[in-house]
Order: sequence, then structure tokens, then C-alpha cells
Amino acid sequence: MVEIASQIVICLVIAAFIGFLIGFLIGRAFGGDRTSIFNSNSTASYGAVQANIYNKPLIRSTPRPTGKDNLQEIEGIDKELESKLNELGIYHFDQIAKWNAKNCHWVEEYFTLEDNQVKEANWIEQAQGLSKI
Repeated sequence: MVEIASQIVICLVIAAFIGFLIGFLIGRAFGGDRTSIFNSNSTASYGAVQANIYNKPLIRSTPRPTGKDNLQEIEGIDKELESKLNELGIYHFDQIAKWNAKNCHWVEEYFTLEDNQVKEANWIEQAQGLSKI
């Protein structure tokens, strides 16, 4: 009985090792080079240094069924910046209205805006006034 149990354990250990080895080889073959993700000092798609992900404002994958808001109604947001915000996942006034100081700083870093541009232009207050929710 002990002999059979020990053979089963040995077979399981060998199977686990083979599985790990195969998974490792497949991961190396199809996983690509991940060292560049961690070691690069690359810039974001808009030229900004990658901002801290924990300060990123809440985003949506798509606008609501009622359609996206015209963010250009907020003073300081032009057509180009609106399209960049939409690409990021910010479509509605209520999203901007819920930003805190860290979210504002993240957006300024990500889009290489001037420091305190969001606060000085009162984007949050304007968004709160324009928000329908």
C-alpha cells in the first residue's frame, strides 16, 4: 500500500515538473520580450512620462448609450484634447466632475499639460455644472 502511494507521489512530481518545463518553454517562445515593459523609460502615446496608475481617473470603455458629452463646453478643452480624453475613456462631464487633485495631476502629466491647468481652468467645477447626473 505504501509502495503504491509512493509511486503515485513520484509520478505526480514528475508530471508537475514536465508541465512546468513545457509551460516555461511555451511562455518563452510566445511570451515576447517583457523586460522592456519594466526597464524602459518610454513615454506615453502623447509624449508624457507614464503617470502613476493609481492616480488615473475612472474611465469607461465606451460612452453611455445616450452618447458622449461635448467636452469642448468646458473652457480649456479644445477639439484635440477632447479626442485624446475620449481615447483615454473620458466621455462625460460627470467623470470629470468626480476627479480629485491626484486625478487632475495624472491627467496633466499624461497629456503634458501645464501644472495646475485643470484646477486653474476650473474643469471640475464647470463639469459639475454641466453634468446631468
